Amino acid sequence: MKSRKITYFKYLCLFFAMVVLVFITGCTGASPTTPLINSFSASPLTINVGDSSVLSWSVTDATSVTIDNAIGSVAMTGATAVNPTTTTTYTLTAINTAGSVTATTTVAVTYVLLDIGPAGGYIFYDKGSYSGSPSWRYLEAAPSDQSLKAVWGCDGIEISGADGTAVGTGEQNTIDIEAGCATAGTAADLCANLSLGGYDNWFLPSKDELNLMYTNLKVAGIGSFADSYYWSSSESYDIAAYGQNFYNGTQNGSAGKYTPLQVRAIRAF
Repeated sequence: MKSRKITYFKYLCLFFAMVVLVFITGCTGASPTTPLINSFSASPLTINVGDSSVLSWSVTDATSVTIDNAIGSVAMTGATAVNPTTTTTYTLTAINTAGSVTATTTVAVTYVLLDIGPAGGYIFYDKGSYSGSPSWRYLEAAPSDQSLKAVWGCDGIEISGADGTAVGTGEQNTIDIEAGCATAGTAADLCANLSLGGYDNWFLPSKDELNLMYTNLKVAGIGSFADSYYWSSSESYDIAAYGQNFYNGTQNGSAGKYTPLQVRAIRAF
Protein backbone atom coordinates (compact mmCIF):
# COMPACT_ATOMS: atom_id res chain seq x y z
CA MET A 1 0.00 0.00 0.00
CA LYS A 2 2.80 2.31 0.93
CA SER A 3 4.55 1.46 -2.36
CA ARG A 4 1.43 2.43 -4.34
CA LYS A 5 1.22 5.78 -2.57
CA ILE A 6 4.83 6.48 -3.44
CA THR A 7 4.18 5.57 -7.10
CA TYR A 8 1.09 7.83 -7.23
CA PHE A 9 3.12 10.61 -5.67
CA LYS A 10 5.85 10.23 -8.29
CA TYR A 11 3.31 10.38 -11.13
CA LEU A 12 1.65 13.40 -9.53
CA CYS A 13 4.98 15.17 -9.25
CA LEU A 14 5.78 14.32 -12.86
CA PHE A 15 2.42 15.68 -14.00
CA PHE A 16 2.89 18.97 -12.19
CA ALA A 17 6.42 19.24 -13.54
CA MET A 18 5.11 18.85 -17.08
CA VAL A 19 2.41 21.47 -16.49
CA VAL A 20 4.97 23.92 -15.15
CA LEU A 21 7.26 23.21 -18.08
CA VAL A 22 4.48 23.84 -20.59
CA PHE A 23 3.51 27.03 -18.77
CA ILE A 24 7.08 28.33 -18.75
CA THR A 25 7.54 27.45 -22.40
CA GLY A 26 4.33 29.25 -23.32
CA CYS A 27 5.34 32.36 -21.42
CA THR A 28 8.89 32.60 -22.67
CA GLY A 29 8.52 31.22 -26.22
CA ALA A 30 9.46 33.79 -28.89
CA SER A 31 6.56 35.18 -30.96
CA PRO A 32 6.94 35.37 -34.73
CA THR A 33 8.33 38.72 -35.90
CA THR A 34 7.77 40.67 -39.10
CA PRO A 35 10.48 40.67 -41.78
CA LEU A 36 13.50 42.93 -41.44
CA ILE A 37 14.41 45.25 -44.31
CA ASN A 38 18.11 45.76 -43.82
CA SER A 39 18.46 48.17 -46.73
CA PHE A 40 16.67 49.54 -49.79
CA SER A 41 18.33 52.25 -51.85
CA ALA A 42 18.84 53.69 -55.33
CA SER A 43 22.13 54.75 -56.88
CA PRO A 44 22.31 57.34 -58.24
CA LEU A 45 19.34 59.09 -56.68
CA THR A 46 19.13 61.60 -59.55
CA ILE A 47 19.44 60.74 -63.24
CA ASN A 48 19.02 62.52 -66.55
CA VAL A 49 16.17 61.31 -68.71
CA GLY A 50 17.28 58.23 -70.62
CA ASP A 51 19.80 57.14 -67.98
CA SER A 52 19.35 54.37 -65.40
CA SER A 53 19.62 53.91 -61.64
CA VAL A 54 20.21 50.70 -59.70
CA LEU A 55 17.89 49.62 -56.89
CA SER A 56 19.60 47.47 -54.22
CA TRP A 57 18.00 45.73 -51.26
CA SER A 58 18.54 43.23 -48.45
CA VAL A 59 15.73 41.56 -46.48
CA THR A 60 15.68 38.80 -43.86
CA ASP A 61 12.92 36.56 -42.46
CA ALA A 62 10.52 37.12 -45.36
CA THR A 63 8.48 34.63 -47.36
CA SER A 64 7.72 37.15 -50.11
CA VAL A 65 9.49 40.30 -51.33
CA THR A 66 8.08 42.55 -54.05
CA ILE A 67 8.85 45.94 -55.57
CA ASP A 68 6.15 47.99 -57.29
CA ASN A 69 6.26 49.90 -60.59
CA ALA A 70 6.20 46.71 -62.65
CA ILE A 71 9.26 45.09 -61.01
CA GLY A 72 7.30 42.40 -59.13
CA SER A 73 8.64 39.52 -57.01
CA VAL A 74 12.34 39.57 -56.16
CA ALA A 75 14.82 37.60 -54.06
CA MET A 76 15.52 38.66 -50.48
CA THR A 77 18.82 40.20 -51.56
CA GLY A 78 19.46 41.67 -54.96
CA ALA A 79 19.76 44.61 -57.35
CA THR A 80 18.06 45.69 -60.54
CA ALA A 81 18.41 48.59 -62.97
CA VAL A 82 15.46 50.94 -63.55
CA ASN A 83 14.89 53.57 -66.25
CA PRO A 84 12.07 55.86 -65.08
CA THR A 85 11.03 58.67 -67.40
CA THR A 86 9.70 60.80 -64.55
CA THR A 87 10.62 61.11 -60.87
CA THR A 88 9.46 57.81 -59.36
CA THR A 89 9.14 56.43 -55.84
CA TYR A 90 9.69 52.67 -55.53
CA THR A 91 8.16 50.70 -52.65
CA LEU A 92 9.60 47.40 -51.44
CA THR A 93 7.19 45.15 -49.49
CA ALA A 94 8.37 42.18 -47.40
CA ILE A 95 5.85 39.67 -46.02
CA ASN A 96 5.81 36.68 -43.67
CA THR A 97 3.25 35.02 -41.39
CA ALA A 98 3.71 37.76 -38.77
CA GLY A 99 2.85 40.59 -41.15
CA SER A 100 4.42 42.93 -43.67
CA VAL A 101 6.82 45.88 -43.73
CA THR A 102 7.68 48.39 -46.46
CA ALA A 103 10.49 50.72 -47.44
CA THR A 104 10.73 53.34 -50.19
CA THR A 105 13.37 55.05 -52.28
CA THR A 106 12.94 57.75 -54.93
CA VAL A 107 14.76 58.22 -58.23
CA ALA A 108 14.58 61.82 -59.44
CA VAL A 109 14.61 62.35 -63.21
CA THR A 110 15.79 65.66 -64.61
CA TYR A 111 15.26 67.11 -68.10
CA VAL A 112 16.86 69.91 -70.08
CA LEU A 113 15.16 72.10 -72.64
CA LEU A 114 14.39 70.37 -75.95
CA ASP A 115 14.47 66.89 -74.38
CA ILE A 116 11.71 64.48 -75.39
CA GLY A 117 9.22 64.41 -72.52
CA PRO A 118 7.35 61.48 -70.97
CA ALA A 119 4.45 61.91 -73.39
CA GLY A 120 6.67 62.10 -76.46
CA GLY A 121 6.52 65.88 -76.73
CA TYR A 122 9.17 68.56 -76.19
CA ILE A 123 10.35 70.07 -72.91
CA PHE A 124 10.23 73.85 -73.26
CA TYR A 125 10.30 75.10 -69.67
CA ASP A 126 12.04 74.10 -66.43
CA LYS A 127 10.86 75.85 -63.27
CA GLY A 128 13.94 74.61 -61.43
CA SER A 129 12.16 72.67 -58.67
CA TYR A 130 8.90 70.89 -57.97
CA SER A 131 6.14 73.00 -56.42
CA GLY A 132 2.43 73.73 -56.73
CA SER A 133 -0.63 71.58 -56.28
CA PRO A 134 -0.38 69.24 -58.05
CA SER A 135 3.39 69.53 -57.89
CA TRP A 136 5.15 70.18 -61.20
CA ARG A 137 8.47 71.40 -62.56
CA TYR A 138 8.45 71.00 -66.36
CA LEU A 139 6.21 72.02 -69.25
CA GLU A 140 5.96 69.68 -72.23
CA ALA A 141 4.47 70.65 -75.60
CA ALA A 142 2.63 68.09 -77.67
CA PRO A 143 4.75 66.92 -80.64
CA SER A 144 2.27 68.28 -83.21
CA ASP A 145 -0.71 70.64 -83.50
CA GLN A 146 -4.09 69.49 -82.21
CA SER A 147 -5.92 71.47 -84.88
CA LEU A 148 -4.96 73.49 -87.91
CA LYS A 149 -7.77 75.89 -87.13
CA ALA A 150 -10.08 76.15 -84.10
CA VAL A 151 -11.98 79.01 -82.50
CA TRP A 152 -11.44 80.16 -78.91
CA GLY A 153 -15.22 79.98 -78.49
CA CYS A 154 -18.05 81.63 -76.57
CA ASP A 155 -17.71 84.98 -78.31
CA GLY A 156 -19.34 87.72 -76.25
CA ILE A 157 -19.25 85.71 -73.01
CA GLU A 158 -16.70 86.57 -70.35
CA ILE A 159 -15.30 83.36 -68.86
CA SER A 160 -14.73 83.77 -65.14
CA GLY A 161 -11.18 82.86 -64.10
CA ALA A 162 -9.78 82.39 -67.61
CA ASP A 163 -7.70 85.58 -67.57
CA GLY A 164 -4.42 84.18 -66.17
CA THR A 165 -1.43 85.13 -68.31
CA ALA A 166 1.56 83.96 -66.24
CA VAL A 167 3.45 80.70 -66.49
CA GLY A 168 1.53 78.15 -64.46
CA THR A 169 -1.96 79.54 -65.17
CA GLY A 170 -2.79 77.76 -68.43
CA GLU A 171 -4.18 74.65 -66.79
CA GLN A 172 -6.59 76.59 -64.57
CA ASN A 173 -7.59 78.79 -67.51
CA THR A 174 -8.48 75.65 -69.47
CA ILE A 175 -10.52 74.25 -66.55
CA ASP A 176 -12.41 77.54 -66.28
CA ILE A 177 -13.05 77.68 -70.04
CA GLU A 178 -14.43 74.14 -70.00
CA ALA A 179 -16.68 75.04 -67.06
CA GLY A 180 -17.92 78.30 -68.58
CA CYS A 181 -18.13 77.46 -72.29
CA ALA A 182 -20.11 74.41 -73.36
CA THR A 183 -19.16 74.69 -77.04
CA ALA A 184 -17.45 71.52 -78.25
CA GLY A 185 -14.31 71.63 -80.37
CA THR A 186 -12.96 74.95 -79.10
CA ALA A 187 -9.20 75.38 -78.68
CA ALA A 188 -9.37 74.68 -74.93
CA ASP A 189 -11.80 71.80 -75.41
CA LEU A 190 -9.50 70.07 -77.88
CA CYS A 191 -6.64 70.23 -75.37
CA ALA A 192 -8.69 69.27 -72.31
CA ASN A 193 -9.98 66.14 -74.04
CA LEU A 194 -6.68 65.12 -75.58
CA SER A 195 -5.19 61.72 -74.70
CA LEU A 196 -1.67 61.46 -76.07
CA GLY A 197 1.45 59.50 -75.18
CA GLY A 198 -0.30 57.78 -72.30
CA TYR A 199 -1.33 61.07 -70.63
CA ASP A 200 -4.58 63.00 -70.51
CA ASN A 201 -3.57 66.07 -68.47
CA TRP A 202 -3.17 68.41 -71.46
CA PHE A 203 -4.32 72.02 -71.53
CA LEU A 204 -4.23 75.15 -73.67
CA PRO A 205 -1.17 77.27 -72.73
CA SER A 206 -1.51 80.68 -71.12
CA LYS A 207 -0.17 83.79 -72.87
CA ASP A 208 3.28 83.52 -71.24
CA GLU A 209 3.43 79.73 -71.64
CA LEU A 210 2.67 80.15 -75.34
CA ASN A 211 5.48 82.69 -75.65
CA LEU A 212 7.94 80.27 -73.99
CA MET A 213 6.89 77.63 -76.49
CA TYR A 214 7.64 80.07 -79.32
CA THR A 215 10.97 81.23 -77.84
CA ASN A 216 12.34 77.85 -76.78
CA LEU A 217 10.92 75.56 -79.46
CA LYS A 218 9.78 77.41 -82.59
CA VAL A 219 12.84 79.67 -82.75
CA ALA A 220 15.05 76.59 -82.32
CA GLY A 221 13.25 74.85 -85.19
CA ILE A 222 11.78 72.19 -82.89
CA GLY A 223 8.17 70.99 -82.90
CA SER A 224 7.00 71.50 -86.49
CA PHE A 225 5.12 74.70 -85.66
CA ALA A 226 3.37 76.59 -88.42
CA ASP A 227 4.28 80.18 -89.31
CA SER A 228 0.84 81.18 -88.17
CA TYR A 229 -1.14 82.42 -85.16
CA TYR A 230 -1.71 80.11 -82.18
CA TRP A 231 -4.29 80.45 -79.44
CA SER A 232 -3.50 80.91 -75.77
CA SER A 233 -6.01 80.21 -72.99
CA SER A 234 -5.72 83.79 -71.68
CA GLU A 235 -8.92 85.74 -72.25
CA SER A 236 -8.45 89.50 -72.65
CA TYR A 237 -12.14 90.43 -72.60
CA ASP A 238 -15.52 88.98 -73.54
CA ILE A 239 -14.94 88.97 -77.31
CA ALA A 240 -11.17 88.45 -77.48
CA ALA A 241 -8.25 86.40 -76.18
CA TYR A 242 -4.48 86.38 -76.61
CA GLY A 243 -2.94 84.78 -79.65
CA GLN A 244 0.64 84.73 -80.88
CA ASN A 245 2.10 84.86 -84.35
CA PHE A 246 4.64 82.05 -84.61
CA TYR A 247 6.16 83.65 -87.69
CA ASN A 248 7.67 86.58 -85.77
CA GLY A 249 6.61 86.10 -82.13
CA THR A 250 4.14 89.00 -81.97
CA GLN A 251 1.41 88.60 -79.35
CA ASN A 252 -2.06 90.03 -79.88
CA GLY A 253 -4.59 90.49 -77.09
CA SER A 254 -7.43 91.47 -79.38
CA ALA A 255 -7.81 88.29 -81.41
CA GLY A 256 -11.54 87.73 -81.85
CA LYS A 257 -12.75 84.56 -80.15
CA TYR A 258 -14.53 83.55 -83.35
CA THR A 259 -11.25 83.53 -85.29
CA PRO A 260 -9.90 80.07 -86.21
CA LEU A 261 -6.25 79.76 -85.12
CA GLN A 262 -3.71 76.95 -84.64
CA VAL A 263 -3.80 74.92 -81.38
CA ARG A 264 -0.91 73.24 -79.58
CA ALA A 265 -1.55 71.55 -76.21
CA ILE A 266 0.90 71.41 -73.34
CA ARG A 267 1.10 69.57 -70.02
CA ALA A 268 2.85 70.15 -66.69
CA PHE A 269 4.65 67.43 -64.74
